[in-house]
Amino acid sequence: MSFTYTNQLIDSAYTYTAYRQKLDEMMALPPADALAEKVRPHIINNIKLMEEYDHSYQLFDSLKASLEKAPATTWLVLTEGWCGDAAFNVPMLHIIEKALPEKVKLRLLFRDSNLDVIDANLTDGGRSIPKMVVLSEDLQVLGHWGPRPADLQILLKAWKGEGLTLHDIIPKVHAWYNANKTYTLQTELKTLVESYS
Repeated sequence: MSFTYTNQLIDSAYTYTAYRQKLDEMMALPPADALAEKVRPHIINNIKLMEEYDHSYQLFDSLKASLEKAPATTWLVLTEGWCGDAAFNVPMLHIIEKALPEKVKLRLLFRDSNLDVIDANLTDGGRSIPKMVVLSEDLQVLGHWGPRPADLQILLKAWKGEGLTLHDIIPKVHAWYNANKTYTLQTELKTLVESYS
């Protein structure tokens, strides 16, 4: 399924700072419905994780060097506050943007209010997030990343195949991210950046 990206869509998307503020605002209000009530603890936990990673993540010199040679792009990310993988990965994308704002413009869309965009960017037929679309200055698609590093995606499929529940899997995912320290994410982003440079 193809999708036409427009400046209007990019302009309607959130900066990372605005996205973080939106999540804080959502948590300041009572839950609108049963689903909002259910995901609330996940959003609160993810806000804490993002605050931690905003300060602890470091951009690797190798990725920075590749980005310095690359053209300017928009990194459009579909996400939601309750998504654990987003909490681990999106702060690194923001750190990249802060380091090289002339090369990366990061913008975030809430998946559930942009189903037409996510449906053009499915993973194995599912609306998995975070999902990043890299766009050129004239809004042509240069590449994709997501919803998580490939090594973890393989592990996740194996854990599900073993019949583990989400309750069992979440601590394993957290442990993988904490041990990996964005190494695989930054390595994959370097390969992606070099593919469009």
